[in-house]
Amino acid sequence: MGSAISLPTQMGFDSPDGAKPGEGCPRRLTQDGPPTESKFGPSIDNLYAMFARSAKANGGNNCFGYRPVLDPHGPMPPLGDFTFSTYEEVHKKVLLIGSGVASLGLSPKAGFGMYSANSSDFQAITLGCFSQGLTCVPIYDTLGDNIVQYEVNHAELPILFCEASKLKSVAGVLKACPTLKYVVQMNDLETTPADPKVLAAFEEAEGVSLIDLKTLVDKGTTTPVEPKPAGPDDLAFIMYTSGTTGDPKGVCIKQKSITVGASWCAGIELYATDRYLSFLPLAHIFETMVEHAILSVGGSVGFFNGNIKRLSEDILALKPTLFVGVPRVYQRFYEAAHQKISAFSNFKKNLVTWLLDTETVGVRSGKKSWKGKILAKALGAKVHGGCVRLMISGAAPLPVHVQEFLLAAMGAQVVQGYGMTENCANATLAYLDDYRAGHVGPPMPTVEVKLVDVPEMNYTTAANRSGEVCTKGLVNFVGYHKNKEETDKVLEADGWLHTGDIGRWNPDGTLSIIDRKKNIFKLAQGEYVASEKIEMIVSKSKYVAQPWIYGNSFFPMLVAVVTPDWGELKQAAQAGGWFVDDQVALAAKPEAKKFILDQMIAEGKAAKLKTFELPTAVVLEPEINDLNQGFSIDNDCLTPTFKLKRPQLLRRYQTQIDEMYISLGQDPSKNKI
Repeated sequence: MGSAISLPTQMGFDSPDGAKPGEGCPRRLTQDGPPTESKFGPSIDNLYAMFARSAKANGGNNCFGYRPVLDPHGPMPPLGDFTFSTYEEVHKKVLLIGSGVASLGLSPKAGFGMYSANSSDFQAITLGCFSQGLTCVPIYDTLGDNIVQYEVNHAELPILFCEASKLKSVAGVLKACPTLKYVVQMNDLETTPADPKVLAAFEEAEGVSLIDLKTLVDKGTTTPVEPKPAGPDDLAFIMYTSGTTGDPKGVCIKQKSITVGASWCAGIELYATDRYLSFLPLAHIFETMVEHAILSVGGSVGFFNGNIKRLSEDILALKPTLFVGVPRVYQRFYEAAHQKISAFSNFKKNLVTWLLDTETVGVRSGKKSWKGKILAKALGAKVHGGCVRLMISGAAPLPVHVQEFLLAAMGAQVVQGYGMTENCANATLAYLDDYRAGHVGPPMPTVEVKLVDVPEMNYTTAANRSGEVCTKGLVNFVGYHKNKEETDKVLEADGWLHTGDIGRWNPDGTLSIIDRKKNIFKLAQGEYVASEKIEMIVSKSKYVAQPWIYGNSFFPMLVAVVTPDWGELKQAAQAGGWFVDDQVALAAKPEAKKFILDQMIAEGKAAKLKTFELPTAVVLEPEINDLNQGFSIDNDCLTPTFKLKRPQLLRRYQTQIDEMYISLGQDPSKNKI
């Protein structure tokens, strides 16, 4: 039998400041409280300085890597092994880019746009501009069709860097962006020339120059200048985030906020020998923080090939030691491993299934055994390359069955964290040896966390140790760009940030995210319903990948639209005798709907949901993308951080919603809301 991990009986400490009326006492990871400077000392207070320090200490280490295309023809061109540049080489390029940008005569502290997929040039450009005190504004096109125009104008950008594939969309808005003076194509214009129509658009737009990165590097080579990095209180990023409605908000983040958060790295020990695969968008704070943390210790960052369908190839080619993902990526690990199990011979399949079942029981009670080592070789190494020592999940709750599977079969520690753009993804993270699912750990070392009562939802610290999660620390943002009204809604004068999430302190000091403050509505009988709480509960079923719970306030019952885990559902259909080899047809079968509804109700009853909180009808979404998502960023049903966009979901599924209510004896046409 395996040995149980011994965890502290109490994780974290109460703040000596005590509690105010209507809220709980702030909690911190250590008695000393959050740090007042970066881990490397007071002189390392901006991102360029942090990188330059690491480059000096780790000059010969691999820094940025990519897989070269061996033959550019065909939809899936063959790729070579990862090729790396050293820290010394990257630092030299960073300084040349910074000098080239300085030659353009931009205003001090001006913003620069980054409109590109993850790449070594993305990071080198960003660091180069940081060396001259500029502010990065990443542009993520899934925020909307007009996002380039909106962000360029809202942030008043004079310069925009973009990859060749996005130049056309930039050219289309040039005339509507009066502050834009330079567009820099990251690919060489000589080898990747712009389309004639694009060139014509630049000629028609007065005062906007199209150049390429090579030109800036050449200019920096002939006219080098000394770095003039920003100060600690200057902005590092204006990072735009999408809510479910309205224009994106620009989250203003100071240089010292990133250096503090990244250097302390949630209390995790990173090494110069670590390898990390960059594939989550660098326009998100989660990926930004992780990569700067890796760079701060001299680790290696390999960039994925740009095609998410080939992500597994990149993983096996790099053999990362640290893997950071969102729940849907880990769901793919789960599915890939089970596909491998199904392809085994009967003897091996039965053996691996037994090992997996018994090891899963062990990890539920905090134990690992020799069985996990066998599973790591049989399954884990084939999924992640065999070198991963730590997997971190964030952005959304990780389903319990997926976390338990990863712990049992991947040969790595698996933890969940919690945070948001507004606090640099720094709020809580589970202890690495904590195998229990269902919580997101104690506070990170960089913040204090407190819960504020939400009495209208029956969440109070006195009655049930729950309330709205609030964080405070140097990692907190300073406000929304040009939006004081929204800033004042979430950021108090004394620095406390209101997240909008409902949390519950567990007896050992870990935090569980149990609800969302805003997603609450009233049913016809006067009962309040918190949809996110229900969605969190029903998604514990391995058959439910993406649930959306909906309630019309004129009616007394809830309905749901669900993207099932199609691999699991098909196995259940085959076992039940109602399988059809067509996903659309299977989604429409009454047996499939009843099966998923029964699973959701069972999870709800196990969690002691009230009867009116249980869905009474369901429709299944058969169309999924490469991440097995039916609700996706592309169909405007998810934000870039994978949160449900409820008004958009209602528009998309209005017909199905109405049909469900009609089947339940209600008439939606009389009461549209």
